[in-house]
Amino acid sequence: MHDLPTVIRRCGIAVIAVVVAACTAVPVSQDYALDYDFANVESYAWLTPGNEQREPAYDALMHERYRDAIEAQMALRGVKKVAVDSASVLVSYHVGTVEKTRVESVGNWYSHFGYYPCYHCYHRPGFGYAHFYDDDLWVREYTQDNVVIDIIEPENRRLVWRGSASRVKPTLKDPVERRAYIDETVATILAQFPPVSAQ
Repeated sequence: MHDLPTVIRRCGIAVIAVVVAACTAVPVSQDYALDYDFANVESYAWLTPGNEQREPAYDALMHERYRDAIEAQMALRGVKKVAVDSASVLVSYHVGTVEKTRVESVGNWYSHFGYYPCYHCYHRPGFGYAHFYDDDLWVREYTQDNVVIDIIEPENRRLVWRGSASRVKPTLKDPVERRAYIDETVATILAQFPPVSAQ
């Protein structure tokens, strides 16, 4: 049996998850240790990298936004930020950016149908339907962000929970849009934490 504050906190987390799911369509996934008791997670600290390299100024700004967004989500769940030596769990995150190209075959309306009666289509041998042979190729280049948030057991540095999201990065014109994009991404990932089936 759980105490009243724990029950209230979990109800609040459920509400957060429902709201986030209703407001966004960011594809997310999670994985976690089935033998770990997430009910005991009451505090956290940041995992300190062993040899962190200095980042350019714009990376430092994004790094700060991600940290702020994660800390805000942990606070909403009643998980307090404390010193490393007294934390229930350690938190870390990773962001990877991939440049991608997508090629699609899209038929032109007039090249498909022309003018009545469908002058630009023909029947291939062995096929019983019209095939349009003058499709257009659309090539689209885009940036995909892959964001991973890790929850780690302090005693043995064991990974106990991982949430991730991959989404196409839109054009972000100013700091307000960049923060909103990061806040939405982080909120969607952490809507899964703590895992419902493990509660």
